[in-house]
Parts: sequence; structure tokens; C-alpha cells
Amino acid sequence: METKRIFNLIILDASGSMRSIYNQALSGVNETIQTIRSAQEKHPEMQQFLTLASFNAGEDYLHRIYEAETIANVKYITKEDYVTSGCTALYDAMGDMVSDMQQKASHEDVVLVTVITDGYENSSRRWSGKQIKSIVQELRQQGWTFNYIGANQDVDQVADSIGIHNALAFDSNEAGTKRMFSRLSAATDLFYDKMYYSLDNDSPIYEDRDFFYDDKNDKD
Repeated sequence: METKRIFNLIILDASGSMRSIYNQALSGVNETIQTIRSAQEKHPEMQQFLTLASFNAGEDYLHRIYEAETIANVKYITKEDYVTSGCTALYDAMGDMVSDMQQKASHEDVVLVTVITDGYENSSRRWSGKQIKSIVQELRQQGWTFNYIGANQDVDQVADSIGIHNALAFDSNEAGTKRMFSRLSAATDLFYDKMYYSLDNDSPIYEDRDFFYDDKNDKD
């Protein structure tokens, strides 16, 4: 079977409002790391890489925790890695991190981009919503999968405004955040299984436009 590189890009809100769900966000990201690690063990033909960045606003708004690191070398993040403060420069974070990923991933690679935020964009200086939508739509045509996960907003409307099809809303409290990360892990695991099936059957890999489909039908 052909070996396929999977680039996971997670862009995590680190604005001050995330403090109310800080512990759940920290443990949830580590749950996602474990999901990626388990997928590498389950499907060794799929080489998993992680890029993880948190963002707020201001001159040093972006914190690159991991950059295209093989999942075997990724450790769980700690409170020293994830510090919250300030406002929400969402467009700048997406624009800069997606542009960086374009330099690392080839057309043959699978790229999964997940954005997690508990509020609206309010502080970007370099990128506009129109620019983000344009680059997202271009990369979706190349097979990239984008997910937008948000709280305290009209998630479907915001995702659509920046060209993202897969959207998931969550309640910004302890229970809601825990449930969101659980749903993200389940959907991500299913995504990897779909990628493995495509490789095993030598079929083309397209953007997953129903990333959260099964979870939306979850009755629990």
C-alpha cells in the first residue's frame, strides 16, 4: 500500500475568554493528540504530522507549539504551552498558519485543518475575512479538509463567511467543551479510517464534506 502523509493543523483560540473553559480545552487538545497517535499505530502506512498553534492578538499573537512534527515526537501540552490573554485575531492566525502549511504539504498529502474558538474575530491586522475565504476555497478544491468549531456565535454563518463547510457548535462551559472534544476525536478517527480506505482501494482522496455528519446524529 502507498504511504500517505497526513498533516493535522490545529488552530486554537487562546484569548482571555477561553479562561472559563481552560482546563477542558487543555485536556481536549491532549485527547486529540492521543487520537492522532492511536491512528498512527492503527494505520502505520499513514504518516501523521501535527502542527498546533494557539492565538490571541497583538504583536506576539501567535504561539507555534508544534510545526509539522511527527506524532511520535509530540508530547501532551501543558499550561506552559497554552497561555490565554487578550482578544481574537482569528483571520491572522488562519492566514499565517494555512500559508505556512502550504509550504510544507505537497499536492499528494492529506491536510486536515481544525479551528477552535469561543468567540468572533475582532483583532486581525494582516488578513481579512475575504482573503481567508479565498484561500480556504482554493485549498478545498485541492482536497484539504477544513473544520470550524465555535461557541457564542452563529457557527454556520461564520464558517460559511470564511468558506468552510464543516462546522460544529459547542457550549462554552465544562460539559459542553468536554463533549465537543469527544465529538472531535470521534470524527477525526472516522476521517482517518476513510483516508485509509481510500489508500487501500487506490481511490482518489477528496475533501471530507461530512466530517461531523455522524456526530450530528448522535442522540446521547
